[in-house]
Amino acid sequence: MEKSEKEGIGASMVDEGVSASGAKATRGMNRRSFLKGAALSALGAASAGALAACAPQQSGQSSQSDGAVDASQADDQPFEAEETVDADVVVVGCGAAGFMAALRASKGGANVVVLEKGDSMAAPNGIYVSGPFAVGTDVLQNKPGGTTLTVDDAFYHVMEYSHWTPNPALMRRCLETSADAVAQLEEIGYTFEEKNFRFETPFMGEKGGFHAITNVSDERAKLWEQALADHNVDVRFSTALVSLATGDDGSVTGVNAVEKDKKNITFNAKAVILAAGGYLGNRDLQERFLHTRKLNVARGGDSICTGDTILAAEKAGAALEKTYGYCPCEYGGTHANASRPAKQDKFDQNTAFKFGLYGCLLVDAEGKRFINEGLLCDYPMSYGSEQILRNSPWYAVVDQAYVDAMSTQGLYNYTTAKGATEDTWFIGNYFKDRILENLPADIEEGIEEGWCFKADTLEELAEHFGLDELPQTVARYNEFCDAGADAEFGANPWYLSKVATPPFYVTENEPSAWSTFGGVRIDDCCRVLSAETNDPIPGLYAAGTDAGSLYYSPYYDIPGYCYGLCIDSGYIAAEEAVAALKA
Repeated sequence: MEKSEKEGIGASMVDEGVSASGAKATRGMNRRSFLKGAALSALGAASAGALAACAPQQSGQSSQSDGAVDASQADDQPFEAEETVDADVVVVGCGAAGFMAALRASKGGANVVVLEKGDSMAAPNGIYVSGPFAVGTDVLQNKPGGTTLTVDDAFYHVMEYSHWTPNPALMRRCLETSADAVAQLEEIGYTFEEKNFRFETPFMGEKGGFHAITNVSDERAKLWEQALADHNVDVRFSTALVSLATGDDGSVTGVNAVEKDKKNITFNAKAVILAAGGYLGNRDLQERFLHTRKLNVARGGDSICTGDTILAAEKAGAALEKTYGYCPCEYGGTHANASRPAKQDKFDQNTAFKFGLYGCLLVDAEGKRFINEGLLCDYPMSYGSEQILRNSPWYAVVDQAYVDAMSTQGLYNYTTAKGATEDTWFIGNYFKDRILENLPADIEEGIEEGWCFKADTLEELAEHFGLDELPQTVARYNEFCDAGADAEFGANPWYLSKVATPPFYVTENEPSAWSTFGGVRIDDCCRVLSAETNDPIPGLYAAGTDAGSLYYSPYYDIPGYCYGLCIDSGYIAAEEAVAALKA
């Protein structure tokens, strides 16, 4: 069984504006040096890689840039503009945050230009998300029984969950703005349905808060295009940021960019809003911020979200936040070598990747357990996500009995037979009728592609991937299974699946993400702050996941929270930029 498109991509999947960004510099990178970086490698007349991960892909592989330009590597040469364009506000990125910012700034009377690295409105993640979290909307008020959800409910939960790490004033303001942001989407034709998500979340029933979008993605793209056209927003597709233009006083005066035909353009502006969607497509920045090079793109292919706006802001003197993380894909492990990695909520991809999130035995590169495996089934986007990033690649180990059970019974029947109930296993109903009927063939495909292995002995299984401690780990784990209690990490008994019946199987899993978190530091007006003084840099704003002050790792346990913060912060950034123009 497949879910519909609006449910098939994680409710918290983000885009903070798929990037129009390029490499990093202030006033000083020319076209030649910019093209050396991978940030523009996808651009060209066909913009071949521009729709990756921030748009649907045909390929299952993820080959994000390993060589994107870093600020320290950029040639500090003057940008030679072949054309100049004047605007009040330039928005870099036209995803969730960027679209909202452009629309609100234009409605406020500003002359707005949007730079989008993708070659059409089909590129941004914001077109495909399931929906936002919001408080006080007409959707919640009109649902049966109304709602008791308040800003205080959401604010204190999120701040306590994150140990007060994000900017508290900004967080509260986003929640207070969320109803207006949803209303703006409704105004252009969006329709919403308040509903519970499949995970157990803090606000369900009488509170609610998750707003599932009922418009299909093609319709959403048309709504965005029409709304921007109606408000005379100049959208420049296949256009990548090269650097921020700055004045002698350090203020930001515009954006230097390159169009797909390689024309250098300086966009002069009184305000620049960075909303380019993070750095998922840049392995070097993954390593710098997340200390891994293994994070793949949930939607497959490459990502044009390469952190260029973050690097450009840093070059211009912006402070970076200290918290970095990612919005995980909740539908299974993946692998860069897989032709059909787990992506959306579909079962036409390789089902052997389900082992990575089904709660069976998981081990690290040494063959040792590293997590309560049930967390990856019950809370794959929040509590379970941090450890698989730290321990990537991670390995799922099962035996023939487990394979047989998954391919004939499915996880629901298998787990409820071991004691899980509707009261104790909230997510269980989601797995009803989801039987992995193609699992044997999928395993063979995984073996051929090199991320799965089958062996008659545990020793042989361990040797293949160098999991030296695996035999000892399995012996101890099987004791927990026999005892019906996990004395190591406290996994629920129904997730303890003995590894005893040969042949044995192991899958090598890598994590995937809808987006990354962490970027420039902003205040509660979405103004980018200076690293030297912590004062706002005049003329520079950031929204969505380019803004590090909104997010936390692990991801919040509220469905749609990332997307909600994107549209909220885009709304706030635009309102503040326009107010500054009129001051």
